Amino acid sequence: MSHKNKVSFLDLGRMDSDNGFFIRGACAALESNPQPHYARRRIAVVASVIEVHGLGPVLFDTGCPENARELWPEAAWDAFPLNVYAPEHHLDAAVAKAGYGIADIKAVVMGHLHLDHAGGLEHFRGTDVPIYAHADEIRNHYYAVATKEDIGAYVPSDLDWTLNWQPVDRAELELWPGVTVRHMPGHTPGLLTMQVETQNSGHFMLTSDLYHVHEVFEQDGHQGWLQRDSSAWGRSHRWMKHLQKRYDATMLFGHDAETLEQLITQTGGTAD
Repeated sequence: MSHKNKVSFLDLGRMDSDNGFFIRGACAALESNPQPHYARRRIAVVASVIEVHGLGPVLFDTGCPENARELWPEAAWDAFPLNVYAPEHHLDAAVAKAGYGIADIKAVVMGHLHLDHAGGLEHFRGTDVPIYAHADEIRNHYYAVATKEDIGAYVPSDLDWTLNWQPVDRAELELWPGVTVRHMPGHTPGLLTMQVETQNSGHFMLTSDLYHVHEVFEQDGHQGWLQRDSSAWGRSHRWMKHLQKRYDATMLFGHDAETLEQLITQTGGTAD
């Protein structure tokens, strides 16, 4: 059975960073290559709008806050500067390009709560729009900020208690017909991926930062410095590889600019 859902791919700007954050061993000096070529990588800030049949538009991830330069810790900006962020990359403008307004959004699903994914939650303050996130991610965000053990990746402004938080506490949950989230930790304790079934374009796997870039998925590698739990990540990776093969799913990675641009070109921005 196919579902009449649609997926629109949102381009929310570009950040530049060391490739070692995303791919284990990238640019590492070896005995056989003691002076490797050093490379920074331009990555995309990615989100999606899912038009859920019978419900309306739902957001998956929200990108950066509009005043990231002021809100983010200096060390975070130095490591991940948002160097391409024109007005069309603002969340409201990208949602409008997909054919919706922020006021149309029926729910938000957070892949995880790092600062480059949760910043757009600022648009939902003062609303009753449900914000779905894994319970472990909500807890970890508070702990990371309160203890200052992981402040930088998480920032206090993104965990606003006035938002309508809806914790997910299962390994797998079909939130709406043809839209399933799965708990796939490793990058963060509470990372969620989303599978969307469409009527004409098959299945899409929205990975958030289970994979930042395509090489890690395709080459069965490991994340770089941003990986928090290698064993958990390995289990999540094996599960995702199985699911992708089972459903012949199209992948959208958390920050892969090449994949995002290809999908937008191939679909005109929306797959139905």
